[in-house]
Amino acid sequence: MIIPRWIRITSAALCWLGLFVGGSLYVSPGRFIPDIDFAAPGPHYLVLMWAARQVSMACIIGYAVFRGSVPMLQVALIAYGLMNVQDVGIGIWRNDVPLIIGAAFFTLLSAAMIAALHRQKAGGSAS
Repeated sequence: MIIPRWIRITSAALCWLGLFVGGSLYVSPGRFIPDIDFAAPGPHYLVLMWAARQVSMACIIGYAVFRGSVPMLQVALIAYGLMNVQDVGIGIWRNDVPLIIGAAFFTLLSAAMIAALHRQKAGGSAS
């Protein structure tokens, strides 16, 4: 089974976006949340964990696309979708509308890719 072109392109874009966000968090976390003092040890520790999560998800998605592994990509997209569902909840809790919108978009995007891969696996057309 071959990963459809639109899913390969979109997943590759997610990979690059995750690497960019993770790298930016390592270098300059204040650009994401300007009202927190990241020089303090606690917030700095948390932002490093956040950056690691972003880079890890990006690498897993990118590796699945590079290998052309549909099952691996499906699992990676499920994890990515779950991560974004939680980000929606955090956005609601913090009343952060841009986070809610962005995370909801990426949740729906990953769900659409998972559904297309599942339809293809079941014998449908998903290109």
